[in-house]
Amino acid sequence: MKRTVVILLLFISGNLVFAQQQFYRMRKLAQYNNPGLPKVDGTDIWNDLTGYFDPLTNKEYIIAGGTDSVYFFDITIPSQMKLVDVEFGSARLARNRDFETYKHYVYCVSDQSATAAALQIFDLQYLPDSVHKVYQSSELGSSTHTIFIESVSERMYMCINKKSSGSSAMDIISLTNPELPVLITALKVPTMNGFPLFNSVHEMYARNDTAYLSCGNAGLYIFDLRDTGMQTILGSITTYPDQGYNHSSMLDKTGRYLMFTDENEGLDIKIFDIKNLADPKFVSQFNSNAHATPHNAFWVGDLAYVSSYHDGVRVYDVKDPGNPKAVAWYDTHPDMPEIYGGYKGCWGVYPYLPSKHIIASDLTNGIFVFEIDSDLVGLTAFNLNTTHFNIYPNPANELLYLNGNFTANATVQILDLQSKVCIQQQIEAESSIINIADLSPGAYSVKLQTPQGAIVKKFIRW
Repeated sequence: MKRTVVILLLFISGNLVFAQQQFYRMRKLAQYNNPGLPKVDGTDIWNDLTGYFDPLTNKEYIIAGGTDSVYFFDITIPSQMKLVDVEFGSARLARNRDFETYKHYVYCVSDQSATAAALQIFDLQYLPDSVHKVYQSSELGSSTHTIFIESVSERMYMCINKKSSGSSAMDIISLTNPELPVLITALKVPTMNGFPLFNSVHEMYARNDTAYLSCGNAGLYIFDLRDTGMQTILGSITTYPDQGYNHSSMLDKTGRYLMFTDENEGLDIKIFDIKNLADPKFVSQFNSNAHATPHNAFWVGDLAYVSSYHDGVRVYDVKDPGNPKAVAWYDTHPDMPEIYGGYKGCWGVYPYLPSKHIIASDLTNGIFVFEIDSDLVGLTAFNLNTTHFNIYPNPANELLYLNGNFTANATVQILDLQSKVCIQQQIEAESSIINIADLSPGAYSVKLQTPQGAIVKKFIRW
């Protein structure tokens, strides 16, 4: 069993004292906070956040949750970070908000609030001038803990979802019409000896409709949800080192390794080999120190980005899943000495912006923009600054050819002038053929979407 713990030792007056630098190979570019905003528990102002990149304007944004509202920041130039809009978040004094972007929309949910909540959808295409709310309803969810959107299948998954018709461990929603979500079905939780294997899905991750469900104290379950009428359990991880409240998970780019966290003080991040879904194998565990609580962990290329509550943002080199190494950090909650216990510090982190800037939220100290050393970013497998693709012929009539130096695990979309997705397909190699015969003549965009960002080119269908 391998476990990585990063501690700096200082010898002061002959005594061994444990201390930790506030940052290492990571620099703060911008920070926003307003201590006058409504608080929960006397100190907590912020919760989760997400990023948004507009491929038509090449601008980058943060969507962040406060206890009262949803906040929108333009961070295209971090030194000029600007709050451009604030929208009421449908629930007051919400401890938890969660966000997912899809096309030019952001989907917002909340729970643990003083008033009833609702699913909200905001149109982002008019940023930085304005944000337009296009949907708000509690019909699909009056209290929802987390959401996840799988763009290929045009689905949204709503976890620990309460609504007027009842509660479910997780609901599956169609986003065929992005502004009018429709319930497909609820997750059918399997039973054993007449009892459900789990009661709730705290958070989930999906790729190609294989869903990895973090089910709290019940562990992690893997489902095939391609046919929602024939939901099939493929495997589970219910006994493992440092087991606690299974919180969230994510795959590496190959789909072979699964990383997940348990939201308990001192419990490590785990990596499993899931080549055989029916028999996952433990690979490694790691943490920033013996008392830290990893919250959310994201696997991007060869790096893992973790929001670690009291220990701030942590970055690990996981090129070798059996030997993760801490390579950068920034402590957004720099108490000295740090008193662990409870949930304070860094809640959310988002590492997918094309600029490679990292954004993060701290419950008390606000919203941050960071950069890490350029040689560390070079560890990742995809770089929008050097990745390119070509399309030909242009204009085109029936077939459009796309090739470049991108890798698999990318999606290509054909969008009309209103940003409506007309065609969408997965990229399986460094070249692809797209049948555009059914498109009406006119101008379109080709959008190459990867986990790290998007590149857009225009073409004419004649």
